[in-house]
Amino acid sequence: MLRDFATRDQVAVRRLILGGLRERWGNSFDSSYNSDLADIASNYLARGAEVVVVEHEDEIVATGMLLQERGVRGRIVRVSVTPAKRRHGLAKMVVLELCERGRRRGYRAIDVLTDTPWVSAVALYRSCGFEELRSDGSDTHFVLNLGGSLPTVGVRPRNVRIRPPGAQP
Repeated sequence: MLRDFATRDQVAVRRLILGGLRERWGNSFDSSYNSDLADIASNYLARGAEVVVVEHEDEIVATGMLLQERGVRGRIVRVSVTPAKRRHGLAKMVVLELCERGRRRGYRAIDVLTDTPWVSAVALYRSCGFEELRSDGSDTHFVLNLGGSLPTVGVRPRNVRIRPPGAQP
């Protein structure tokens, strides 16, 4: 089920994101560069960010965050999916949900920055309709203009329900 982040999710979301970064960076990973994850409520929610999670069988299996930037723009950050649930459409569902929330907030565009070598992340944002602005051997910058319609997830992710924002379990 896709839902809003709750403070009870803090440990699981931090573990999920740091695990994904550790997997990507290997021995060079240093969690001290991610101190913002120590308190997601203070560092993201209190600053107006949208934070969503996907919960499956009482486990947080995916997450993502939408920050406001420069007035009518947003930025998606911290998208992560547990390895066992990858290739099930969960990251795309999270990204498209965050884009829709950005649209409802009146954002005109959503920006994303990802590491160029992370081929699966680059492919994810392309599949969600993002346009590549620039890329080098290190970073790829994307933008999604929210003037048109958003792509659909296609096949609904298996065993996942979407709970409207603010709805109780």
